[in-house]
Parts: sequence; C-alpha cells; structure tokens
Amino acid sequence: MISTALRGLLAVIAAALVLGGCGGDDESPPPTGPLADALAGIGGGGAHGSLGVGWVDPQLVEESGAGGASLMEAALGPNAGSLIKQAPRIQREFGFDPRSADRLVSVGGSYAFGLRMDGVDGRRLASALVDAGGESSGEGELQLIEIGDYAVVPDPLLRLDVRGLGTFDAIGRDQVVLAISDRARNDLLGVGDRLLDEPVYRAAADCLAGSVAVRMIPDQLVIAADLGVNLVGIGVTGEGEILCALGGTSERADDVTDALQRMLAPGARDPVSGERIDRSLTGVEVEHSQYDGVEVVRAEGASPGARPAGYFLRTVSLGSLARLINGQNESVIP
Repeated sequence: MISTALRGLLAVIAAALVLGGCGGDDESPPPTGPLADALAGIGGGGAHGSLGVGWVDPQLVEESGAGGASLMEAALGPNAGSLIKQAPRIQREFGFDPRSADRLVSVGGSYAFGLRMDGVDGRRLASALVDAGGESSGEGELQLIEIGDYAVVPDPLLRLDVRGLGTFDAIGRDQVVLAISDRARNDLLGVGDRLLDEPVYRAAADCLAGSVAVRMIPDQLVIAADLGVNLVGIGVTGEGEILCALGGTSERADDVTDALQRMLAPGARDPVSGERIDRSLTGVEVEHSQYDGVEVVRAEGASPGARPAGYFLRTVSLGSLARLINGQNESVIP
C-alpha cells in the first residue's frame, strides 16, 4: 500500500522527470511547488490539450487564513463545489470529509467534469455505490466503479445533493475520484499525456506560484468569450490574489496589460456589478513577461482584511472576468 506521503514524493519525482525534458532555459526555470506537483499528475495534455483545472490545498488554505469552504467551492467550480458544500453530510454518511483531503483537484471548463480527493478513505462510499447497482473492477489500490449513464448522479450521492459527478469513479483507501465520464476520470488519474507537458500550463504554474487555491479556465470557456489568449488562471494567496492571462500574441498581451492596468486602477469599479474593486482588492500591479515562449500577463493585488479573498474567482460567475481582460468598462451602476 502506497502512503499519501510516498505518493506525493513519487509525484514530485515524476514532475521533475517530466520537466527535465521540457526545454526550459535559464530565464524560464521549471515551475515548482504544490500546484506544479498537482499538474504533473493530471492527464489531458497533448497536441490539442485544453482543460480547465481547479486545485486546492486545504491545509495551506487554513494556514493562510485566505478563506474557507466558500473559497474551495469557487476554485473547484460548479459540480465539484457541491461536495465541499455538502461535506458534513458526506462525512456522516461515508466517513470522510472532502475539506480535510490532502489535495483537491478538479478538471473541466465552466463547470467540473470530475473531482479527485487525495488522502481520504472512500471505501464506505464504494460499497454504497456497488450496492446501488454500480459495476466494479479492480485497478491496483483503486476500485473502478461505473454506475448509470453519462453525467447521471447515482442515488447515494444524489440524496446528499451532490451535483453532476459520480457516474465514473475510482475509489480506494487513500483516494476518491468522482467523474462525469471515463475520460474525466482518466484525466484525474493521470492517464495519457501529462497536462504539465504543455508550455501554457507550465507558464500558469509559474505565474500562480504561491497560491493556496487555483482555478484555470481555457479562453473560450470564460463565459463563452474569445479573449485572444489560451488560458486564464486565478490564484488566491495568503496575502491577496493573482490573475494570469496566458498565451496569444505579444501584441494581444500588450493590449491585455493596458486593459488590466486601467480596469484595476484605484477607484475602478467592477464592469458588471459596479462595486468598487478596491473594496476587495488593492494595490494591483500588472506586468507582461514571457515564460518558455508563452506570453504572460500577471495582475496581483492585496485583499483587505475586512473582505474575504476571492474577487477574481467571483468574476467568473459574475461575468465580469472577460470584460476586465478586454477592457470593457460598462458597469450596470453609473
């Protein structure tokens, strides 16, 4: 049986081996840290790799004081966030608390296609799914379970108000994967080309380093908007928040830099709600750089103590994220 600590060590070694062949130079050292470690264990890469990712380190979130369950929900995205919201009921019913996992990783787009919880014992849940009609097969330490059609939530989870996930699962003593499809399950199990092999995801890991919770969304899945970049990354740290626009041309990156400097300037208002942004985020600095040939625009600001962290995460559901990046200042409040 591989312990959680040993599993993490092996993932770090695997990440180092992957990154060793990534062609980085002195100006773009391989990304390191828990986020890069998590991305090294996700499949879905390759020539056409484009996958949204949510990542949370619950222990780092608690230590940082950056937020709690609501921050985790926002980072993991709809569907996956429902397991955080219903965590007390899940613990009573199946004996594990998603909020106490060693690491939480979701994949998807505007909503989560699957969620992986590391360091939790899901065997009671596995038994309940099999009793409810799930077909089980062994896969090393993990029990693969399929129950129902695509995106149908099985009854044991539906009764707890879990949304979207649970048809294709992989469950064991030290890990729980709940997914909407076998493809999403495979991505979360690291099957196929690694996501971290893609330059834009390496650039994202570097740009968002130091975060305790992260959400990455491919360009065209940000409220169905074409932003002229490849990926948008949002991170929450112990001190504030980070927004990264990654990919696209150098000229487009210059435009995004100018737009964010203007849209996040002192006194600016959210382009949808009209609320003053400096009530949630202050001292924002925007810079344009490159990482392994990927254009990177990075905005970082501090979170006032009176407000919970997560302004950039809230802009995803609010619909203002695309307007911030495109420089469209049209708030609903004069």
